[in-house]
Amino acid sequence: MTASDGTGADGPGGVGQPSGLARYPLAMALWHTTVVIALLTIGYFLLPLRSPTSDAASAGRTGGTLLALALLAVVLRRESTRSRTRQSRQYHRIQQLLTALYVLVLVFAMVYAFISVRSPEQFVGLQDRVDALYFSTTVVSTVGFGDVHAEGNIARGVVTVHMLFNLIYLGTALRLLTARTPPP
Repeated sequence: MTASDGTGADGPGGVGQPSGLARYPLAMALWHTTVVIALLTIGYFLLPLRSPTSDAASAGRTGGTLLALALLAVVLRRESTRSRTRQSRQYHRIQQLLTALYVLVLVFAMVYAFISVRSPEQFVGLQDRVDALYFSTTVVSTVGFGDVHAEGNIARGVVTVHMLFNLIYLGTALRLLTARTPPP
């Protein structure tokens, strides 16, 4: 059997992948993306919002988060190399763009959560990390329900930067996905 049929050193499909998934390239790309998104979300919820030197629990969370991020980097690198050899260039590109978009969502969610801890008056309706992730997702999707919104100038500035990142990212992503030739 060859690498393209889903078998290899780790057995059919790869690490943690349902057997037989390699026969369906889109399903395999979605599976890999889902695993990466789940790992990134776990890291988001583990990352401390307070200074790592403020107490032992924060220091432990920071150390655990750094270890988890290092492990995630190793897994992402390995899976990226593996998926590049097993998937079409288009599916691999889509997988990378979805992961990058979710990282963007998480980075801004973390910034929103950090701001709300330091200056609670900056946001209305933002109480915890779930609210921050929800708000970041609504900004990316341009839904804007209004239940969480920026009230202070710092928050409004960060949200403005987030919206500009979205415009640039989404425009670039669409260009990459619709390009007939791969970018240089």
